Amino acid sequence: MMAKTSAIIEAFVLIIICAVSIFGNITLFVIFTRRKILRTIANGFLLNLAFADLFVSMLNMPITVVTIVKQRWIFGEFACVLLGFTTMLSFVSSVMSLAMIAINRYYYVVQWKTYPSIFTPRRSVLFAGIVWLLSLLLSIPPLFGWAEYRYITGKSYCFVFWPSDVYYMYFMLTICFFGPLSIMSLSYYNILKFTREAKERVNRHRDINILQEETQRERGNNTDVYEQNRKRLRMTQEEVKITNTLMIVVACFMACWAPFAITMFFDVYYSCQLPRVVDISTLLLGYANSMCNPVVYGIRTQAFRRELVGFYTSCLELQL
Repeated sequence: MMAKTSAIIEAFVLIIICAVSIFGNITLFVIFTRRKILRTIANGFLLNLAFADLFVSMLNMPITVVTIVKQRWIFGEFACVLLGFTTMLSFVSSVMSLAMIAINRYYYVVQWKTYPSIFTPRRSVLFAGIVWLLSLLLSIPPLFGWAEYRYITGKSYCFVFWPSDVYYMYFMLTICFFGPLSIMSLSYYNILKFTREAKERVNRHRDINILQEETQRERGNNTDVYEQNRKRLRMTQEEVKITNTLMIVVACFMACWAPFAITMFFDVYYSCQLPRVVDISTLLLGYANSMCNPVVYGIRTQAFRRELVGFYTSCLELQL
């Protein structure tokens, strides 16, 4: 009776996470694609992340709900391997997408002179494709004998059985966790450093006429150089807020998946199985990350909120 009650609670929580994630990420697609001004390269990378979240929300979560309710795996061995593979694929693509978002933001803010030539629409599509190709290549090894995908009883889903090959675990932690984390940390550190230095320069040149005169003297009245310097020295509040929002997205990812990563070590080095509540809680927390991004953007981004209100207002008007 106790086990059945726990299963109902676990399934209910996961259904809520699944519903919010699907609704939020679909809304993200609608908002970012309905207005031309929001169809930017940066938002394209965000939609790439949203697609990965939708992938796990629409495929993995419902199957996990059924498995929790049934308290066993009922879909067969092939489906278990397929689900384990897609779970790994969505996880790796999420963290790789976050790293690509950080790189894109770094070039947009710090290397703004070269940004238009590097992040062209065609190249950006190529970068997004590389994210998924790399994610695919990193998720394939267990299909060919380097570790294996298996049903994990404590988490009621299929994933990599880490004790099957500890070297694959360390490889994935290095490539898919610490590697992207280092890229994100370095990118946002340089962004914050650049922003702070830019603000200091702006404070020293509050009188824009003085800055223009200095630039003209140095460059022979070249107003183009003046405009470049002005753009380099000024960071709008909205740009700073966007950067902070992206950092919150990364922090949410870390907070949601770090406990799950810790259980990986317990699975390998701890002889006894972890308590069910610990195992399933880390999985639910990891799944919850799929609904974090739309929530963060809804709270933090004024343009997103404005478009969201406009979208639902127009929907209500059509119904009336």
